[in-house]
Amino acid sequence: MKNKVKKDIAFSVTDVKQSPMTIFETAKETNSGVYIYNRKKVAGVMLSVEQYEALIKKKKAEQGQEVKISELNQEIRQKIAFGSLISSKNLDDQLVSLGFITRKIEVDDYSEMMNELNETGKIEYQLQKKEDRTNIFAEVIGEQSNQSHLSDKIIVKKIHLRMN
Repeated sequence: MKNKVKKDIAFSVTDVKQSPMTIFETAKETNSGVYIYNRKKVAGVMLSVEQYEALIKKKKAEQGQEVKISELNQEIRQKIAFGSLISSKNLDDQLVSLGFITRKIEVDDYSEMMNELNETGKIEYQLQKKEDRTNIFAEVIGEQSNQSHLSDKIIVKKIHLRMN
């Protein structure tokens, strides 16, 4: 009962009983899971060992990234108080200490970062790439303070982390 369903390869439970190796070989050849039907309802999916192990590895990597982002988020919250006034230099120093790439142009020149904040309402930082080669970005959402006579003060409302 080999047939195409939504571009997926499908077999019946009876086919599994009669020739399970054929289904594993089909999964390996097509590099996709094979749907197993029981009375016109999907009962499960069969994969080759390689496909299963690749899924597990991918899932563990994703979970590792989620943990990394969660830990990074906690570290940011310990270093930067949301809603408070912070200098652009201090903000940059704190994020650089966590592994983000500095936004200063030259020694103590944070003008581009302040321009980005005034134009977009946020400053985007990128975490230095590690061995896993994923991109993690921090969007510092805030506004330039008008309460201070110094033009480099920022009110950080929140910092949003995202992976790309």
